Amino acid sequence: MAQPDPITTTDLWDLKADPGRLEVLAGTWRALGTKVGSVEGLINDAAHTVFAKEHWTGDTAKSFNDYRKKFTADVERFGAWAVNVAELLGYTATVLRVQQGLLDDERKKLAAVPTTTDLTGLTFRPRDAKESSLVAGAISTAQEIRGRVDEVLAEKKRDMAFYENQLELIAKEWKPRTVRMLNLNIGQGAGNSPGDSAGTDSEDISSIAQVVADQGADIATVQEVFRHDIANLEEELENRTGDNWDVRFEEASKKYHANDDWPIIGDIINAPFGNAVLVREGDVIEGTGDSERVKLDVEGGSITVPANQPGGGDSRIDDGEGRSAARTEVQIRPR
Repeated sequence: MAQPDPITTTDLWDLKADPGRLEVLAGTWRALGTKVGSVEGLINDAAHTVFAKEHWTGDTAKSFNDYRKKFTADVERFGAWAVNVAELLGYTATVLRVQQGLLDDERKKLAAVPTTTDLTGLTFRPRDAKESSLVAGAISTAQEIRGRVDEVLAEKKRDMAFYENQLELIAKEWKPRTVRMLNLNIGQGAGNSPGDSAGTDSEDISSIAQVVADQGADIATVQEVFRHDIANLEEELENRTGDNWDVRFEEASKKYHANDDWPIIGDIINAPFGNAVLVREGDVIEGTGDSERVKLDVEGGSITVPANQPGGGDSRIDDGEGRSAARTEVQIRPR
């Protein structure tokens, strides 16, 4: 009787899986879920202590409590999903371990059949029809087992994709938000001396706007600026960044506004002078609220304007009420 033909197949009996590693990951996710649940409890217990006895009331209390409820709801959801991920990984590990055991049992049935192994897989060389039938049956059973494994893995992969998407949404919702701030003294009215080249002039506004834009600032405080340059500064910023800017000016005093060049043609004797707050609207900043001048405990001064005609004599101009600052409310977009 002729010997049956060799039977070549891939190694269907080795899933090449690592259920032990999945179980370690499951333990990590389960511990994370427990820890998150503990954090949620601490936050809610502390809030209950404050709000139950009305230690804190009013608009800010309500705003904080609404924020807390939204945050802890996502914390609770995160904790529940972490446990679900742990269960998913644990179940997958169990399926792989059990099904690998079944495959091992099937492979043992072929132990007596001569076999060679190479890079392409396994080649069985049955010596008779009985061994040939045994190999064919073992291959068929292994394919059925692997089919069941593939179905489970496909289902759990879809489940994992769902949890991954939901966790990414939570991470995006609560990622740290930053606002970049720039403090800039542009030195208009430098030295209280007309024609002083140490400061900046109206024609420098475009360069000042470029400095703010290059720094990627969301808020810029600009000290020592004349009010009639503010509209130009806002326009230059919006042209350079493509964003909407809200510029608030608070007058500190009135100053003599002169450029570097002489004679003093086009100068403004009592030009409003002070501080500006520049606010860029965007993903984090919604806009601005109230703005006010804050008087500082510094006395005002005066400047001396040189005579602009023969025999005219110098003249003195008082420099307003002294120093002050600008305070502007910046409105942050709620999460």
